Amino acid sequence: HFCIVGCGYNVYKWDANKEGGRAASQNALGVDFTKQVPPMGVIMTKAMTNTITDKSGKRWNIMIVPDKECVVNSGLSSTRGGKMASYMYAHDGIGKERLKNPRVFRGDQWLDTGWDNAMALYAGLTKKILDNDGPSGLFYDCFDHGGAGGGFENTWGTGKLMFSALQTPMVRIHNRPAYNSECHATREMGVGELNNSYEDAQVADTIFCTGANPYETQSNYFLNHWVPNLSGSTVDKKKKWFPGETAAAAKVIIVDPRRTATVAICEQVAGKENVLHLDIEPGSDTALFNTL
Repeated sequence: HFCIVGCGYNVYKWDANKEGGRAASQNALGVDFTKQVPPMGVIMTKAMTNTITDKSGKRWNIMIVPDKECVVNSGLSSTRGGKMASYMYAHDGIGKERLKNPRVFRGDQWLDTGWDNAMALYAGLTKKILDNDGPSGLFYDCFDHGGAGGGFENTWGTGKLMFSALQTPMVRIHNRPAYNSECHATREMGVGELNNSYEDAQVADTIFCTGANPYETQSNYFLNHWVPNLSGSTVDKKKKWFPGETAAAAKVIIVDPRRTATVAICEQVAGKENVLHLDIEPGSDTALFNTL
């Protein structure tokens, strides 16, 4: 599974000197490549394949493709998840840009250095700060995203260093002043973030979206769960779940000062009459929420 959306991918690995065939019975995907593959029959790009070398020197082909059986993405790919195979280290791929040695900033450039020198510099300076100022004298400015792209939440050693070993409370991430939620005070208002089932978006009468641009930031959540509801293709599901209730295609309310791609696509799929775009003045969302 990849990133906070949780899209499923299947990983295939096989000897670099072996290949399957074009017949469905001859390849791991079970797809008949002897004839034109039907539209949306399989999502496959060059970025989903790679050839890597393990520590013993053996070469392997790898392929990381969307999982059609995953209820999150149903075989849909994404910009980052669809390139996971490319991220795997290969001497001639984008992974060649990875750091192989510690680096130190001297003058106006980063220079390679040895581990002994790096540890002496880092540990020595850190100890002086801890001795003089305590843990709160150490500040960290980090990015924090999970998935194949890294991030200290899923990089065990980085988090352990900051929070368990050095025990500093002075950590900020992204665009935030602290290591905190982007949804300031919403918990106190009774709105918890990321606590709904994706399937809710398939059966909701109305979707209320504020400060988000899901087509560009959570593409598969939007395409696989919002769009079917907005287009009316989940009406039968609603009738089954809620017998006796009126079932129709969803309406959507989007609060955003910008006319994003999400707004445009919702209007195209659901019809402009079913989309309310509140392009409020930046900073006036508090007045809107308090009124609601």
